[in-house]
Amino acid sequence: MNMHPIPPAALPAAGFALADQLLALLPGSAVQPLDYRQRGNTDADWIIGIKPVSDDASVHAGHWERHPHGEEVLCLLEGCILVTLSARQQPEQQVRLSPGQALIVPRGTWHRLQVEQAGRLMFVTPSVGSEHRKVADGLDAERDAPSAEVQP
Repeated sequence: MNMHPIPPAALPAAGFALADQLLALLPGSAVQPLDYRQRGNTDADWIIGIKPVSDDASVHAGHWERHPHGEEVLCLLEGCILVTLSARQQPEQQVRLSPGQALIVPRGTWHRLQVEQAGRLMFVTPSVGSEHRKVADGLDAERDAPSAEVQP
């Protein structure tokens, strides 16, 4: 058996609030704290965050969102949210999440959130390529026209 010792890692000096930063999941199984403003400027494939959800504005309920580069995991820690999903040639579907429940939003599926009770939402999402459309603009027949990116 050929065992290679793992080099010692620097021990963390202190914990941090995940609500204040994102975690970038980098190639080689590395993890790095990331400021929200740096979200699109990372080599990470995925980011993890916890977001306080106080009202519809806190989850940009006025916008549809989709992630063409991968699935998104939504895990409700506290509160209650309603997730509306819209996929090609299928009727809209609504899923209510309660604390401890998770939902995998399929790659490329338009979705939006509404807050029914304030709380906290953990998300695991692709780090780049999110697309957004205003709800007032509707979704076209193909439901795949991209628009400007909106940051959380």
